[in-house]
Amino acid sequence: MLKANHIIIGILCVICIIGIGFFSWNSLAPHSLCNRLSCVSIPGSSSYRLKENYSDTAAVYRALYTFTNRYIRIEAQRVDKATATDNLDASVLRMKALFEKAPAPYPGDISDAIVCDAAFVPSYKTAELADGTTVRYFIGYLNNRMTFGSCSQNQAVYKGIMAFFYCPASSMTLRLEFIAPTKDFEDHETALTQQFLATRCGKGR
Repeated sequence: MLKANHIIIGILCVICIIGIGFFSWNSLAPHSLCNRLSCVSIPGSSSYRLKENYSDTAAVYRALYTFTNRYIRIEAQRVDKATATDNLDASVLRMKALFEKAPAPYPGDISDAIVCDAAFVPSYKTAELADGTTVRYFIGYLNNRMTFGSCSQNQAVYKGIMAFFYCPASSMTLRLEFIAPTKDFEDHETALTQQFLATRCGKGR
């Protein structure tokens, strides 16, 4: 009987040690900045599941979520307001620069510039989200790697929205992308744009 009691006490001690270790590790583990889209409220986002996690720390969160054939890609960073303004301005300028005339790699008699047909140049807009947050965004085509920059019909596998904005309450910049196959996006562009514009800063749902 005494031996059995010793065994039970030993098992309980092991369980306690494991429990203490787990809670200690959990308290020391870096807090996620936006796990499960917790830093932003996007209508319908609860239907999306995590497909790929690129970075998940207390300072930066980058991930790709999917629902059927649609995607939400997010990049969130904790920064001060001045830095946020500079970063957002730079992001918009870089995006615009992708579609400006640029010298060809081998200038010659035929052409010295790379030009994207106007039909494939992303449209640029500014608006206010549901909570009044100012957002700058592009609507354009993406290739089969879900990268903006397609300049022909056969490259335009996807179409999507790329948005940039700053959430002052959380001191966070966000880049949000709503992506769908080109036909699906064009058939439901109004609904997808409304979903995006109904986004709010703050806790996701």
